[in-house]
Amino acid sequence: MSINVGRSLCAALALAILAGAPQASAYCRSTTCKDGGPCLQGDEPVDGCKPLRWPGDCIGFAVQEDASDEVTYKQISDALDIAFRTWTEAPCGAGTPGIRVQNLGPAACGKVEMNVRDKKTRIVDGLVPGNVNVIAFRDMGWLALGGRHEANQLALTTVHLDPKTGEIWGVDMEINTDLHDFSTEETVPAPKKDLLAVVTHEVGHFLGLDHTQVSAEATMYATYDWNDPMAFRTLHADDIEGICQIYPPRDLSTSACNPLPRYGFAPDCAEDQMVRCGAAPLPGAGPGWGGGPGWGAPLAAAAALGAAAARRAGRRSVRWPPAGAAPQADRAASLHAPWNPNGTAWPRKALASGPSDGDRASRIAT
Repeated sequence: MSINVGRSLCAALALAILAGAPQASAYCRSTTCKDGGPCLQGDEPVDGCKPLRWPGDCIGFAVQEDASDEVTYKQISDALDIAFRTWTEAPCGAGTPGIRVQNLGPAACGKVEMNVRDKKTRIVDGLVPGNVNVIAFRDMGWLALGGRHEANQLALTTVHLDPKTGEIWGVDMEINTDLHDFSTEETVPAPKKDLLAVVTHEVGHFLGLDHTQVSAEATMYATYDWNDPMAFRTLHADDIEGICQIYPPRDLSTSACNPLPRYGFAPDCAEDQMVRCGAAPLPGAGPGWGGGPGWGAPLAAAAALGAAAARRAGRRSVRWPPAGAAPQADRAASLHAPWNPNGTAWPRKALASGPSDGDRASRIAT
C-alpha cells in the first residue's frame, strides 16, 4: 500500500463524492487478493480473499541509516515511533490493541526484499538470510525503480505475506523524497507534505488496514487533504475500530516481546550478509521465525542494538533456523509489488498528491 498522487480531476471527484457519503463504519482490512478484494471487516474470507494480520503480538522495524537529505535519521525515527504508538495505544474499550512494535534502530539495507527458502534465495549452510522491515527514503531515481513507482506517489508500502493464510511476513516502506518535499514541523508550509501524517497512514497499512471507503476524516481515508495536512496524525473512530478488530485487546504482560522478523533480524541486505556468521536463537523459537516466548526479557534490548552490533561483529545477524534444523519450504507473496509467479505479488497502492480543482487534495490510488 502506498500513497499515490492521483490526477487532479480524480482527486476532486473522489473528495466531493466520498466526503458526502454517510459516516457508517467503513474501515477495510487488506486482503490476499491482487485487486484488494472486497472490503473485509471480520476474520472470515470473502470470495477467497483472506484478511491480513501479523501472526504474533510483537513486530519490529528499522530505519535505513542514511535517511534523507531533507529528513534526518532522528526525525524519521521519532516520527515513526509516534505513528506506531498512535495505533498501538488506540482505545479499544477493554484496553489497547494486542500488538506491540519495537524500533530496532538503523539498518544498512534499504531494499524492498523478503528472504525466504526458495529457489531464488542464496542459502549457505542451510541458513536463509535474515530480514528487516525497513523504512527508507528515495532521494533520487524514484521513477527509475520501475514497477509501480510513479511520480505522483508520496510513499509506497510493500507487504510480504503468505497467500494461503493471510499472515504478514514482512513490510517495507519507501518515502518519495525525490519528487516531493516533506515537513517535520508542527505547522506544515505548502506545498510540503506532513511527514508524520503520511507515515501514520502508511503504518495503518503496515498493520493490515486498507483504505476506508467512507469516512473522509479517517487516517486510512484515500485522500490526503492539503487544507488539513496534519489530519492523518489523529485516528478516527473507523481507524480505531479497525485496529481493535484485527488485534483485540489482550494481556501482553505475560509474554516476552520478540520483534525479530522471519529468519531473524539482519541490518544488511541479503547480498551483503555473511550467512556463516549467523547466531542461533535461544531455545523456544518457533519454526521459521526469529523466536518465541522462550526468548525472555533481554531480547528487546539486544534486538534494538542489532544494527550497530551486527556491523561490529562482521555483519552478523540474529536468525532462525539454527544449523541442522529441518528445511522449511516457503511460498511468500508481496502485496503491492509486481506479480511474481515464484511467490505472489499484488499491485501496489499509493497516496496521491497534487492540486485539484477547488479542494487541493491528493488521492491515494487503489
